[in-house]
Amino acid sequence: MKHAALLPVLAMLASCATLPNEQAYPVEPILFTDQFEAAEGITFNGAGELHVGANRAVWRLDTEGNAVKLADLDSNLGQAGIGARDVLAADFGPTNIFNNGDEQELDGKVFRVAPDGTRTVAAQGIHDPNAILVLPDGSFLVSDDGLDAIYRVPAGAGQGAVAELWTSGVPFPNGMVLSPDNRTIWVAQIFSQVGPVILDGKLWAVELNEDMSAGEARMVSELVAGGVKAKGADGLAIDARGRVYVADNNNGRVLRYDPAAKDGESAVIVIAAGMPHIASLVFGEGEFDHLSLYATTTFRGGGDIWRIPVGVRGLEVLRQEAPVRR
Repeated sequence: MKHAALLPVLAMLASCATLPNEQAYPVEPILFTDQFEAAEGITFNGAGELHVGANRAVWRLDTEGNAVKLADLDSNLGQAGIGARDVLAADFGPTNIFNNGDEQELDGKVFRVAPDGTRTVAAQGIHDPNAILVLPDGSFLVSDDGLDAIYRVPAGAGQGAVAELWTSGVPFPNGMVLSPDNRTIWVAQIFSQVGPVILDGKLWAVELNEDMSAGEARMVSELVAGGVKAKGADGLAIDARGRVYVADNNNGRVLRYDPAAKDGESAVIVIAAGMPHIASLVFGEGEFDHLSLYATTTFRGGGDIWRIPVGVRGLEVLRQEAPVRR
């Protein structure tokens, strides 16, 4: 494995002044591990342990990139930590809209995987579940990027729960993150059409109501950086300042969107590039570098896992104390 193998210095794709405790951008991604053939979901659990969806399975990785397989899947999509040490893992099931079109079955599931590899069904009734986001009340959202649908599973719903439609306001939704004030769900739009697939790259904001229901959905950015539009906005991450990081899949880049950008400033900049078909993102937790993003790449990119030193901390996957809403 090519642990910590540095790539050549990247060409300057965008400019940004150096911020306190941050590096100048774009930064050099570092290859964390290359042992997988395909990877998608990535998350930390409540104990700060890194988990990856790769090679049709859920894996736990240590700080050296060594992996232990926990549970097999039909397909490895988004992941999210839940509870003390468990992980949620999305699985298309045997069929999906991309391979089976209108003949796909309603066989997508979200599995809950325990540290010992025990696998139970946490949600069903979804065609093609992808990204997962756990909300402050313990419920969780699941995006279906083959449809205009994000689903919600109530807290404590139990094994085999049927997901309920949360919003259809975002076309072809993929990655999701929650703002620091718990008011906004940021959502990546990855396609403008399926059958055939046409990649897209937009960022949406969905208002989160007090009862965790969905409010208005609005498109906030076309995600153009360095003169190039995002092509396949995939996974998202968010830092402690509320800035959203976007995996620009087909362009192999990480972009950053700053909702607080002032007039005359670029709200979208390139953070790093050179990672073909980058998919999911998460900030380091536990014994991992808290000032870095960790990222997966899909089968087209060979399943490499990257570390991207961004010099700023992210919000924890599972927040210990939710901010007070005003």
